[in-house]
Amino acid sequence: MLAGFLGWPIAVRIAGVALVAIVAARFINWAIYNWAYNRRALGPWAKPPLGARPHTMLDHVPIWGWYALRRESDQVGKSFWIRPLLIELLFPAAIAWYYYFYVGGGALDIPAAQLKIQPQLHCQFVGHFVLFTLMTIATFIDFDEHSIPDYITVPGTVIGLAGATFALAWLPFRIFPAAGFNAIEEMHCNAPFGWPNALNGSQGLAIALLIVCVWGFALLDRRWITRRGFRKAIQYFFARLLRNRAVWLPILCVTVGLLVAISCVWFAGLARWQYLMSSLLGLAFGGGFTWAVRLSASWGLRVEALGFGDVTLMAMIGTFLGWQASLIVFFLGPLIALMFVLVRRLVTGESTTPYGPYLCGATVVLLVFWDSLWTNWAERMFDLGGMFFVGIGVSCVVLMGALLWIWRLIKQALGIEMY
Repeated sequence: MLAGFLGWPIAVRIAGVALVAIVAARFINWAIYNWAYNRRALGPWAKPPLGARPHTMLDHVPIWGWYALRRESDQVGKSFWIRPLLIELLFPAAIAWYYYFYVGGGALDIPAAQLKIQPQLHCQFVGHFVLFTLMTIATFIDFDEHSIPDYITVPGTVIGLAGATFALAWLPFRIFPAAGFNAIEEMHCNAPFGWPNALNGSQGLAIALLIVCVWGFALLDRRWITRRGFRKAIQYFFARLLRNRAVWLPILCVTVGLLVAISCVWFAGLARWQYLMSSLLGLAFGGGFTWAVRLSASWGLRVEALGFGDVTLMAMIGTFLGWQASLIVFFLGPLIALMFVLVRRLVTGESTTPYGPYLCGATVVLLVFWDSLWTNWAERMFDLGGMFFVGIGVSCVVLMGALLWIWRLIKQALGIEMY
């Protein structure tokens, strides 16, 4: 099927990608309103508001349908139709451009005629398409209500792990310019060094299963309340954990399913085990590092600094990019957020803003400028070794918590309101 698609003229392929992206954009709009914590009955799929005329088939036509639904502005709010219309207009255009750019070697800065890995690039593009779709949903829900639902990140994480296991290529490519343009390899968790054979054995399987168990446990509804003593804290913890069957049962099923699937991949000795392992370590590092920052900042400020949705979002992104790229995304995020937060503060006076959209924006920037950011910059720093960066990361988390704690004490001493 892929070989047949690659035989089509590039203009036909771009048109096909754009058509699929239009369908994805329609799904994005549906998910923004239906996956949010506070669901809203907006759009052609929803029941018409009181006083509005019934929806027709024309209302379901992408782009045009939202323009036609402007007639409901009096009932559901002025200009409500503009954002979904723009999503269905701009998302397909952006995906069509990204397809042309990516499979043409733009991210690797290699002329398309010299690339011999078109099937692998197309598999990676499919993964990026899915990732962009999920991140777009997460971005607008986070802007709307400062939360990122598990409806997005849990399936996205599973897709990321499945892609790393079965796709021809999934994680980003590394290139070796000195060896010629065709010296390209998919990144693994120990890049730029060789693959550690120890991770092929039982030690690797144990690490993989532990990562999935911790991820599944983190998704549960957990609360640790010590006001009435340690024994009561344990009782409250498990009571809260098991109170909502609609939460813990699906998470248990997904976790057990992943444990079984990963064990089968390891016992079968599939060739892509190292990329599944790298994707899992991307999940662990992306989610774990964000979780550590969340705990440190919340301790320092005595308020929630990052939502847990940011943690699960970075875990999902890690399964598509690996841990090295996840680290770059996390540090690019604040740079992208800075200009938007300043403008938002000046225009609206609001000092709080969701962080998830900027993590998504940083992911897009990294993938588009991969050659500049990884090949020409970050890879040289990773030559120092993964443990060096883990140590730097831990030190930054601890230092950040201490500095925020000192800053909070200074503001309290000066009588300045925190938020």
